[in-house]
Amino acid sequence: MINTYEAYLKHPKGNILKIEDAMDIYRRLAECISKCKVEDKMDFWNDFLKRAAKYTNVRNEWEHLTLEEKVATDHSRSCVHDGFIMSVNVLARLAEEEGLDTSWREDLGSDRKRIGDFGCFVTYITGISNR
Repeated sequence: MINTYEAYLKHPKGNILKIEDAMDIYRRLAECISKCKVEDKMDFWNDFLKRAAKYTNVRNEWEHLTLEEKVATDHSRSCVHDGFIMSVNVLARLAEEEGLDTSWREDLGSDRKRIGDFGCFVTYITGISNR
């Protein structure tokens, strides 16, 4: 079966993040971090982007792995996913400490799959922006 965005929208596990919502969350996150006065905010931002790209790569490769390969790499995939979630939370804390609007974090939610989907959308957004 060939994956499509339409199939994703109908995923039986639910809690789907639509591209429009992901782009809105990303836009508000970017605006929020742009307003931060923390000197090394771009280090945190770049870490977030790198972790999103790494997670997206792991997730894309997952489809092509055998069952044995999935079992062997499942722990490392979870660690990469945890690292991306951590980077999202770090950005939220930076913004919160400066009293900035972090409603984007609430809108993203706490579901691991949804946050992982967001990581893939972040990679999409940055990928097409870097032409």
